[in-house]
Amino acid sequence: MQPFDYYLPKDFDDAFKYLSTPGKTVVPLAGATDFIPTFRDGHWKADAVVDIKSLPGMRTIKETPQGLYIGAAVKMSELIDSPIVQSGWELLAQAAKTVGSPQIRNRATIGGNLCTASPCADTPPALLALDALVILKSVSGERQVPIVEFFTWVRKTVVAQGELVLAVILPKLPSGSAGAYVKLSRRRGSDLSLVSVAAVAIPGNTGYQWKLALGAVAPTPIRVPAAEAILLQGHTLDLIEKSALAASETSRPISDVRSSERYRKVMVANMTKRAIQETLAKLG
Repeated sequence: MQPFDYYLPKDFDDAFKYLSTPGKTVVPLAGATDFIPTFRDGHWKADAVVDIKSLPGMRTIKETPQGLYIGAAVKMSELIDSPIVQSGWELLAQAAKTVGSPQIRNRATIGGNLCTASPCADTPPALLALDALVILKSVSGERQVPIVEFFTWVRKTVVAQGELVLAVILPKLPSGSAGAYVKLSRRRGSDLSLVSVAAVAIPGNTGYQWKLALGAVAPTPIRVPAAEAILLQGHTLDLIEKSALAASETSRPISDVRSSERYRKVMVANMTKRAIQETLAKLG
């Protein structure tokens, strides 16, 4: 593996100074669960890395007036074990629990899972269903990007050169809300998603508003508004099956060494139906 320099900044000014080193390709580093294998295999090239884990706010989980604040360097295992996450945003903890193995979850970060922008990443569908905001920081200040606008293509995001993902914010869900995350993979444990579905039901004056998001079946994680609209009519088995079929029709999977497009489309319907039914069970 090609050698590279390692920088440990003392603050954000220090970090941005390193990231803008003239004549060098410098990338931020957090959990390194994706960086190390891709760098080793020659898919990424870097002259230096900047370790961002110790920067202020990067490891913070806290409730704010805007919602739940989760620093970009918070690990999957910390999301799973956090009483705050479990109390109001359990869906994200469910998704984090499906990421890799216990060893991976003790290293992988939510910011890394976002910035890698793999179509089969586990937390992005949950964040999409929860209407997350992504906070980006640069020398010019901070900006907030709705999660629906964050991913632009396979392994591509709106993060600009010289920007860091600082945190994500999850709006507080109304009392009586529930959600479920389901994942299909070739084997239990640390395998990648073939299909994943995140579902959230939010109570309203005329019933429940639904948010459904799919992973691993399009270049980016996607919401399926046509499937959500069907559930506004009710939760009979017929309507659930229609919603699941609409989700399948919206999906745009590919055929690869792990699965065929046809199989994934069938399983989108099956997994969407399961996510809806698991959510309904939690609603009582």
